[in-house]
Amino acid sequence: MAGPQFFHIQSFARSPNKGGQSVEQVLAEAAREPRYSRHVDDPKEHRVIFGLSPGGVRQRHDEMVAAGGVTVSLKDGKTARRGIRKDRHTLMTCVASHPNLTSQIMSDPAAKADYDAWVDRNLRFLRGLFGEQLVSMIEHVDEEHPHLHAYILPLNDTGCSARELNPCWVIKTEAEATARDTGHDDKTAVKFGNLAYRAKARELQDQYYDEVGLASGLTRTGPKRERLSRQQWSARKGDAMRTALTMQQIEEKAIELAEREDALNQSVEIKAQDIVAKLDAAEILYAQAEADKAFADQERARVARLVKAQATEAAALRAAAEEEAKKIKAIAEDFAAQTATRANTALTQAERKATQMTQELLNARRAFETEKAAITEHISKEAAVVAVRLIAGVLNGDVGMKPDGAGWYIRDDALRDRAQALKIGTALRDVVSTVAKLWDRLKGRLTAVEHVDERTRVSELVQRVDPPSPRPQGGFEP
Repeated sequence: MAGPQFFHIQSFARSPNKGGQSVEQVLAEAAREPRYSRHVDDPKEHRVIFGLSPGGVRQRHDEMVAAGGVTVSLKDGKTARRGIRKDRHTLMTCVASHPNLTSQIMSDPAAKADYDAWVDRNLRFLRGLFGEQLVSMIEHVDEEHPHLHAYILPLNDTGCSARELNPCWVIKTEAEATARDTGHDDKTAVKFGNLAYRAKARELQDQYYDEVGLASGLTRTGPKRERLSRQQWSARKGDAMRTALTMQQIEEKAIELAEREDALNQSVEIKAQDIVAKLDAAEILYAQAEADKAFADQERARVARLVKAQATEAAALRAAAEEEAKKIKAIAEDFAAQTATRANTALTQAERKATQMTQELLNARRAFETEKAAITEHISKEAAVVAVRLIAGVLNGDVGMKPDGAGWYIRDDALRDRAQALKIGTALRDVVSTVAKLWDRLKGRLTAVEHVDERTRVSELVQRVDPPSPRPQGGFEP
């Protein structure tokens, strides 16, 4: 079973057309998104035959539009750069449908093989028509007839005009421009453009038939197009199938002959290549031998020059080293002499300094011993005087034992400070206590006059032992 070919080209903008179709809608339907697939009873995943998925096409399309732009003329004569308008057609699509039923193709291996060959022919046709601007071709097998969707982007056009990819549209715009240039009004120019569009569309369908439909056993048009009877249409389909079979046989025979010719050519070529390879190898070996000989000669000459240069350099280095050694020896000897002189001078100065410091230490030691002896003598005299005054204080009542026996008292503040400074209070405590007790006994035996006389004699003794004199601030003279 076969039938007429179906091949359709259409471009779309980002904004919907009158039928609600847009770039978003077309690609979402291709991806079988539920919102745009309600016309399909049992939606199935699409198969990518070539290039990007519908989602990948959408991303590539959006990147292209974002990077694109057009230059427009302003009223003041200046120009400005504008982004791509949403109503500009930025996506070109092609739809090709196979006349056989999907169920038949999926259940009949022979029909499936014919269908797969049809798919391959479509891909070759589209790649030849659009080149690298063909970014995707996918397959749908979830409807009554299996069909292909191809997506083409104007990647080489900064204006992103997909209509310029349609050969029919290009002919239409050229025809309209020619009509206007020859004096026709816009209405007539549009008519000429439409005629040119339809003529190019028929030409494109013929090209599709020649490259895809004929070899696939399809007819150029359907029965209704030519008003054929059922018998005539069956005959036409039979002719198409026989033609396709004949073309397939011719193609297979041509392939077989080409393969034989290729094999023969390949065998001859292999032998020729083998001979050429051997000759090339021999030439390479000869050239390599010549090169090795020349290289060896060059190496011998280079080594000889190098040895001579190294010998000359070694002699020069030896002479320079000997001269440098002499200089270093002279410098070392001079440095040693200077160092010895400086060392002797430093030693003499150090000995003189040590002698001087030793004498200064001896003098300081003598002065210290003298001062120490004077201080010791003074402290001894001071201790004796303080002891006399304390004993005298017992006699005149300025020094005595406390009534509670907890200690003794000194009424004279100066005397108390002197005793505390000498730290002899504890040492004289027993002496003062004994003198106090003896004086208490003795007082009871003296008359009043004798008592006064004794106190007077004690005061005079104290005046002789410790005559009043101003004491220097901060210490005493030894």
